[in-house]
Amino acid sequence: MMNQKSTAEHVTPALQVAQCTVCQGFSFPANVPGCRHCGSPELKAVTCDQPVQLLNVITVHAELAAGLTVPAIIGEVELCPGVIEEVRVDAENEAEVPPGTWLTPTWSDDLDGGAWVFRSVFVKDFTREVNAE
Repeated sequence: MMNQKSTAEHVTPALQVAQCTVCQGFSFPANVPGCRHCGSPELKAVTCDQPVQLLNVITVHAELAAGLTVPAIIGEVELCPGVIEEVRVDAENEAEVPPGTWLTPTWSDDLDGGAWVFRSVFVKDFTREVNAE
């Protein structure tokens, strides 16, 4: 699961991946020590603030990660080319978010500092771009 704690109060973190400046490949999380494709330590943070399509979805009934409230809807999304991650999906049930549903990452504060939750969003004629910072 994707958890990223906010280091400053009242500051919403940005969901980021690392992009290699040598081979242009993507890695997750953004603070990895080296590129998962070529091993280079030359990485830059790239913000993932665009909607992503849900690839798979399942309802989990066991606490697989600390703090995971069950039942939980977990989905797989491609954050950027080649980076597929399991994410928490904010929905009442799987029927609300079938594969192909567009989701957007939203930071949700909690007692443990917060976590990313992906919520469905209507997207018309959308072409995904990864924004470099």
